[in-house]
Amino acid sequence: MNTIDKCLVAKDSEILQIPYQDYVSLMEKVKQGRRMRLVKDSVVVNLQGFLGGKSYAAEASAKDAAGKADLKEEAAPAEEVKAETPVVESTKPTEEPVQPVAKASAANGRSLPKGVEVPPIKKDIAAHFNKLDESGRLFSVFKQYYTCLNDACGGTVRVTMKDGFCSLWNYDEWEEFSFIDIFEGQLRIALDPRYTAALQSLNLCEVPRLLSSRRNLVCVQVDGLNNTMLNVLVKAFEEVGLTAS
Repeated sequence: MNTIDKCLVAKDSEILQIPYQDYVSLMEKVKQGRRMRLVKDSVVVNLQGFLGGKSYAAEASAKDAAGKADLKEEAAPAEEVKAETPVVESTKPTEEPVQPVAKASAANGRSLPKGVEVPPIKKDIAAHFNKLDESGRLFSVFKQYYTCLNDACGGTVRVTMKDGFCSLWNYDEWEEFSFIDIFEGQLRIALDPRYTAALQSLNLCEVPRLLSSRRNLVCVQVDGLNNTMLNVLVKAFEEVGLTAS
């Protein structure tokens, strides 16, 4: 059983207090103490009646009934807490193409604020992609990366084009973090070499000469929207300004 299943959590602050089993044990001891006190009170009342020559049976009965009501009332919170105890299901996460990034980002408050639209990709960039791939499939894949990045990153992604390469920018820092072009019918994505280890499961390829003459980069080819690639791009966006190790 998961540890959290055994724990008592405060309703107001949701802060862990004590293990639930310890709480149950403690409440049992409290109830036992109350029972002993009721027995003691009953004995004292009967003894007083015997010594004073009066009958305190009615009074003892009333006290006994009140005590039982107290015990019943005390038991209620324990049942309520037990019902509120969170149940954690042990499920194995499944790999999805894109959604894990977007969902995780939304949970951390990193997605774009409501009402803020994703900046559109300029027509000349769309025309450049469609010229090299008349089917429009690769532009569609590129657009999906661009849209998912804007949704997943903690800022705004922009795209520009120069010398046949699309540059993805961290708009807040105004710095490029990735370069994309079409090569052999696939998207070729270049970024900082510190992400080489994270990209080893993908198809690494040669960095275009024009880019390699300007920067130290690692290059990957993808033919569709890939979750590993998307996660690395998000990381590259967030780590703008860091130097390669």
